[in-house]
Amino acid sequence: MRFIRAFLAGALAMASTPAMAWGPTGHRVSGAIADRFICGNTRLEIRDLLGVETLADAANWADYMRMQSDPYWSKTTFNWHFVTIPDGKTYTQAGVPPQGDAVSALAKFRAVVRDRVAPIAARRDALRMIVHIAGDLGQPLHSGNGRDRGGNDEIVTLRGEQTNLHTIWDSTLIDSEQMSYTEWTDYLLARITSEQAIAWSTPDPVAWVDEARALHPRVYPKSKTIDGDYLYNARPLLHAQMTKSGLHLAAYLNDLFGHCSR
Repeated sequence: MRFIRAFLAGALAMASTPAMAWGPTGHRVSGAIADRFICGNTRLEIRDLLGVETLADAANWADYMRMQSDPYWSKTTFNWHFVTIPDGKTYTQAGVPPQGDAVSALAKFRAVVRDRVAPIAARRDALRMIVHIAGDLGQPLHSGNGRDRGGNDEIVTLRGEQTNLHTIWDSTLIDSEQMSYTEWTDYLLARITSEQAIAWSTPDPVAWVDEARALHPRVYPKSKTIDGDYLYNARPLLHAQMTKSGLHLAAYLNDLFGHCSR
């Protein structure tokens, strides 16, 4: 907690004013925010595995790997980017599906990273998966309801063209701001308080997904036509979730490596 307060004091003083851009950008933002909140010893552990590759660099690796023809990447890992929580249930009540999900995948890759006798390459790739999945779970529609594939089947109209709700939350809202991921990072960190940073720094993925799932009434539009009011009112929620995904990742990594003083 002292670490978070100390960082914020510096961040608020140094954050630059954005010049106005979760797809690739959102994931990089998650990694970049996490990089500001990891402890010194955690940073050393990460460097041992990633070398000069930053958390922002690593954040989109998993999506690149999904483009491969290898069934492990194109099919097996597909279900590890989201969870499904039906209406009226918590994640624990819903349970883990046979094919696994994002929460069970985090536990799987956590075990690999912590295995000091595992090959470095396996531990490195497991860490990359953790970075990506933690970012995924900040996007509210990656905690799906089981009916519309995380909003992919929720067809809406934006500026006269058809799209889907998942795309709007993955990238449209972010890209419409026309900020780079570094500008996004400074913009978001300049707008959080130390109290928020502490409250949002939980390492428990179950808490992340239950909270994200509870946001659905604010995410699903009342009309199939996305208007300016929806886009404008979505911004504070988007900003909070982008920030949380980075803080969640930092807390998870600090807990994984177990080096932070309390």
